[in-house]
Amino acid sequence: MLDPELHPHLSYRSEDEQARFAMWRLQEGHEALALFTTREAAAAYLLELERSVGWTVYEPPREKLINILRGCKEAGILYATLDPLGGCAKTLFDIPRVLAAADASPPLT
Repeated sequence: MLDPELHPHLSYRSEDEQARFAMWRLQEGHEALALFTTREAAAAYLLELERSVGWTVYEPPREKLINILRGCKEAGILYATLDPLGGCAKTLFDIPRVLAAADASPPLT
């Protein structure tokens, strides 16, 4: 489960009127949603990309993040990584397990 104190940042850009989030490729070939602990970490990751122009760093509220994770799951993206910088990530999250935990917890008010 995502740490309740973690307020991750995402990087996205608009393509064909849809948000395209920054991804990280796992060694097994699966794509994972790239999450970052800070705006600076997100910016550093974008500098590692070949096409780093046009990306926006965003810190979504909890409910928006959950919706983004649901969209990832529906699209077949089952993992998220935390700070995937320099070829390795701090943490790998299983999106279906994160969503199950979020569904089981009371909403934050």
